Amino acid sequence: MKRSLMLATALMLAASPAVADGREREVHHREAEAPLQSLAAANDASRQRPARAVFQGARLVYSFQSGALYELDANPNYVSTILLEPGETLNTIAAGDTSRWMVTEAEGDAQIDGRTIVLVKPQATGLRTNIVLITDRRMYLVEAVSQTGNIYSAEIAWSYPIAPQAAPPNPVDALNFNYRVRTIRGRAPDWAPARVFDDGRRTWIEFAVYVAASDMPPLFIVTEEGAELVNYRVQGQRYMVDRIFDIGELRLGARAPTVVRIERNPLARPPARPMRLRSHP
Repeated sequence: MKRSLMLATALMLAASPAVADGREREVHHREAEAPLQSLAAANDASRQRPARAVFQGARLVYSFQSGALYELDANPNYVSTILLEPGETLNTIAAGDTSRWMVTEAEGDAQIDGRTIVLVKPQATGLRTNIVLITDRRMYLVEAVSQTGNIYSAEIAWSYPIAPQAAPPNPVDALNFNYRVRTIRGRAPDWAPARVFDDGRRTWIEFAVYVAASDMPPLFIVTEEGAELVNYRVQGQRYMVDRIFDIGELRLGARAPTVVRIERNPLARPPARPMRLRSHP
């Protein structure tokens, strides 16, 4: 009996370091996985896809945000194009997989309205790579995905919020809050503005504090000629537009976008009908 007890004790003592070593490796493995999971989550949260953008014809327009990843759907049977801001100069272009992807700047004479054009084409389906464009104004992070069939992005571009400025200097009693905000297509979204106001020269569109920057929709100004995408400054949870407009629309979604209309002094004029996007040559 004593021999059996001594043998069991010896086996337990011999196994203890192995068990402890195994547990230590498991802890180290979990600790090593945590940063990778955080990295994957951060990339996924910053990834912008066509569903969050708008279209002008076949042109996919993203709202530019520094640090965001923009998805480009490519196809080996087609050439996709990337358009930079008018007057923007491309300094550096790089791609992760240069052996199976064509990523090149179009010749200078091929510019459209002073826009630099980058051409993208994969050699096969099922490929993924990243493209980095460094210009004299900003850096673009593009993730290119090679699709099958006839799916591809013919053209992608961006709208650009202007650098933030100070809050409106006018006193509150000088501001005009006479705006009507209503959903004219789709269900009322969480990102609908909390309020809209102007100081006679500029307009502010304020969102609720829980609306993430990536969910804020682009702004269109509606006139008799149609709806046109406009630039604005981002001030925390506000858009600041350097003009006054009678009718604006916030649109989010690709095939059936949700549309929220903003009307200034709505009782001063008859109701307006939804307008289509103005076509661009």
